[in-house]
Amino acid sequence: MNAATLSGGPADASMTSGLRAARLMGWASFGLAAAFLAAPGRIARTFGLEGKENLIRAFGAQEVLAGIGALSADATPAMWARAGGDVIHIGTLATGLRSEDPDQRRNAAVGLAALVGFLVVDSLIASRLAGERSRAGSEAFDYSDRSGFPKGIPSTRERSAAAESAPQAQDARVAEAHPR
Repeated sequence: MNAATLSGGPADASMTSGLRAARLMGWASFGLAAAFLAAPGRIARTFGLEGKENLIRAFGAQEVLAGIGALSADATPAMWARAGGDVIHIGTLATGLRSEDPDQRRNAAVGLAALVGFLVVDSLIASRLAGERSRAGSEAFDYSDRSGFPKGIPSTRERSAAAESAPQAQDARVAEAHPR
């Protein structure tokens, strides 16, 4: 399946790089959501967050919503929401640094580094999408040179004149073939 589209079909040639990146992050959100929803206890133990399993499940639900938004036609709000979620995840995971277990502290530190990376990527994608949207909205397209006729107006006039004279010529031929 192609990560650039929801349907799995070929990527739309008109899709911007920001939207392609947002779609990729949307699929990443679904992966994170699966982990958060399937194994909240294991995640809590790994990062020193025992007792926060329900919060981890809530993060899973948040990731599902972020993924759906990132796969939508206007992914900008979802990408900003992902960045906001990253900040909340960072704050939560930082509490794991207080664990007495050195392995949990190390895991929390590694997780924090990864989350900071996600925050930077999500923020860059959201900024790019906002810029692409503002540029697209500011472009004024000029169609004054277009007639709406595929082969131009002169061709249409010629075809129209030929169509008008064709029935008269046919009437004359019928009259010659069938004199009264």
